[in-house]
Amino acid sequence: MSNIEKNIGADGFPVKEKRENAIEPDMTPLELSSEYGTVIYLIRHGQSLGNAAKVFLGHTDKDLSPLGYEQAERTAKFLENVPIDVIYSSDLMRAYNTALPHARGRGMDVIPSRSLREIYAGEWENMRVEDIINAYPTEFIDGWRENYGTFTIPGGESVIESGRRFYDAVMTIAKENEGKRILIAAHASVIRSFWGIITKTEFSELATAYQYPENASVSVAYFDGKYLIPGEYSHAAHLKDLNS
Repeated sequence: MSNIEKNIGADGFPVKEKRENAIEPDMTPLELSSEYGTVIYLIRHGQSLGNAAKVFLGHTDKDLSPLGYEQAERTAKFLENVPIDVIYSSDLMRAYNTALPHARGRGMDVIPSRSLREIYAGEWENMRVEDIINAYPTEFIDGWRENYGTFTIPGGESVIESGRRFYDAVMTIAKENEGKRILIAAHASVIRSFWGIITKTEFSELATAYQYPENASVSVAYFDGKYLIPGEYSHAAHLKDLNS
């Protein structure tokens, strides 16, 4: 195994690096109050079978791993006393099944949306990360890893396209549910790209500005009737013992 392959985490993405100006997941208690009427809780799905096997899923529909189900339940427990008015998720089962514990505890339904899916991985769909590195070394290292924000996956979506797709979907949901508390279960790459958009981060700087949100972490954004406003990003204090 090469050093590159050793540096790929169990989620199929590069392991966190101590890069200058990189923002690590917030491990302080989540601040749930807000001056804004519309609150959006963005939850990355729990560990998937693809994450566990180091497979790049994209739109490939595979379920959560046993750990992923445990993470999903833990996040639902963490937010059980938080008022939620409506629950959305990507229509892919790893996100949908992350949203379900929140819905069951409240007697609510989950509204699935194709627009909330992960980046479409084209030729990399359902490929082992090790095989991607071997077949596309330049694209993976120089593109996906080092120039993430401006990269287009071969035969798939660009990070910019997927981020804007997800942003537009969240904006539509926010406008349709203004004044409500909204929970959305989705995916690592699109949440990361979305965060770049709402923080006005240049896509060319995204690789060093934000890490991927952790599995089952909670990010909070607000809607003031016109703009989406960033709050906390990738809060995972409640998962510390599971993720250690």
